[in-house]
Amino acid sequence: MMVRPAIGTAYRRGEPPTIGRGPAPWARAGPDRIMLVMSALTLSSPDLTTSRPAVLPRPAVMGRDAAYLVAGLPLGIVTFTVLVTGLSLAAGLAVTLVGIPVLLGVLYLGRWMADLEQVRAGWILETPFRRRRRVWRGGLWTRFKAAVSDAGAWRDQLWGLLLLPVGIAGFTAAVTLWSVALGLLTSPLWYWALPDDDTTVALVHSTSPGWSALRVLAGIALVPVAAWGCRGLAEGTARLARAVMH
Repeated sequence: MMVRPAIGTAYRRGEPPTIGRGPAPWARAGPDRIMLVMSALTLSSPDLTTSRPAVLPRPAVMGRDAAYLVAGLPLGIVTFTVLVTGLSLAAGLAVTLVGIPVLLGVLYLGRWMADLEQVRAGWILETPFRRRRRVWRGGLWTRFKAAVSDAGAWRDQLWGLLLLPVGIAGFTAAVTLWSVALGLLTSPLWYWALPDDDTTVALVHSTSPGWSALRVLAGIALVPVAAWGCRGLAEGTARLARAVMH
């Protein structure tokens, strides 16, 4: 690359061109010139190690995502059962005064369950997640009116009901993805014990070394699919929980 001297600058034949005062940096001889070139190359070359995408998430992240998705099913069963039963009982007792404490108790249960979901979602998103909560103070009737008129309390109830279908989807996806990937990857360790079958799908039923190696390669290829699939599902579920309960 040539740098032209500034307009109006004169120099004698055999001398290096100058810009302003003193010789141009590339005209320096000896170690100074070598260090200058090396510094320029270092500053201008992109850092390929930091821009390269990771093949897999960190092991701790993969375990966390799988645990979050698998735990969504049992937690969803508990929240759905408790809230549906409590709300149905409160609606049935609405004609009596007994329905007031029952509904208040259900709203408290929904809030406590939402507190747990807040912690779980913050665990996945790795960012503080705080819901807008109103304080319910006073006597029974005052607390009941504050709870019933609190929009956040009903958002907590909504997420408690949604957690069951969302938890079923996350549980099914996580268990299926990791079962298939790890099952194929470790198939040489246990596949010999399967009974013989007359089917013609060699990849699924053959115990020959060639097909066994192919199954292992398929398992290796599916591990990133399982890891990133669970990563996306876990983060999507956590963001949905934050959007509903916020």
